[in-house]
Formats: sequence, C-alpha cells, structure tokens
Amino acid sequence: MTLLPEIKILFYLFFVLLVSTVSNLHIYAVIFFVLLLSIFFLKVPFRAVKSGWIPISIFLFFTFISNALNQHGKILFSSGPVIITDEGLNIAAIRTLRVLYLIAGAKILIATSKTEEIIHGLWRLLGPLERLGLPVKDYFHTMGLTLKCFPILKNLLYENYREQITSANIRGVWNRAKVVSMFLLPMFVESIQNPEKFFIETGPGEKTN
Repeated sequence: MTLLPEIKILFYLFFVLLVSTVSNLHIYAVIFFVLLLSIFFLKVPFRAVKSGWIPISIFLFFTFISNALNQHGKILFSSGPVIITDEGLNIAAIRTLRVLYLIAGAKILIATSKTEEIIHGLWRLLGPLERLGLPVKDYFHTMGLTLKCFPILKNLLYENYREQITSANIRGVWNRAKVVSMFLLPMFVESIQNPEKFFIETGPGEKTN
C-alpha cells in the first residue's frame, strides 16, 4: 500500500519533533534501527541514501568537534586550550545524531516521493489557510513551475555561458566566474517571479521537463 504524500509529510514532521526533543542516546539508538528498517521496507535506493554524504560527513564532523570541546563536566582530556569532557561528548553525540537523522529522514521522504507529489501534498495540507487570506495555492503553483524550470534553466545557462565565453575569448577562472554571475542571478530571479516565461519561450518541438 502506497502512502499519500500528506501522510508521509506528517510522519516526517512528527519525526522532526521527536528527534528535536529527545536527549537520550538509548532512544537515538532505537531511532537508528527504525531508520534502517524504514530504508529496507520502503526499498529506498542505496544511491539516494549515499548521495551527498561527503559534504554531509564533513559538516557532521565539524558539528561534533565544535560541540565536544570546552564543555562543563568530568574532564577526559586536556591539552592547552582544548578540553574534552564526558558531558561535552554526550552533547556532541546527541546534536550530531540529531542532524544526521533529520537529513536521513528527509532523504527517505524525497526518495519515496516525487517532488511534485510533495508539493501537492503540502498544498493540500496547507490549503485551509486560504480561508485566512494566505495565497497558498499561488505560492505552491509558482514553486511547482519553478522546479519544472530547473532543467530548462540548466540548458539556458550552459548555452549562454558557452556563447559568451566563445565570442569574447575569455580566459581564466575568475573572468569566467564574472561572466556567469552577470546572467546567473537575474535568470534565477526571473524563474521565481515569472516561471511561465520559460515555458512560453520553449519551442514547440522542445520538452519542458
């Protein structure tokens, strides 16, 4: 049985609340096994799980180190200005695991649902806020169009970059970066403010997604 995107989003929000309030390493160990079972039973592709883990690991490493140093508690190691305590290690482990689990939960959500399904799920969940005058429908409609624009934006950026680099015979990394910055930001702003434009300008024989 396939869960509705709204149910998955609510599960993830509950998971975020749980992970953000728990401060017990034993419970975090249980959550770890729950995540492993979720990956197994939901048949999450290993490629989706491992993607991006090099920068994530570096971020988690610095999260652990920054929280482990110079905390109050029983001193386990001391060398000059560097002090590591049992309380510091406990705090560092909890905060690092908290970030790790939030990232893992988001990866499971994204791997088991299409981006469009998540957007529509959020739209249906927040739809009642329209009665308060909030433009929920317009916001998620624009978000959906913007996401669909990304493949078109990528092609446009590459074509513009290649054309300007070739025509002006620009050399050097710094000079090429300046060329990219000249049209990169305006194009992304345009994709957010007026995403329909990119579909209108796409030729009849071209694909928009």
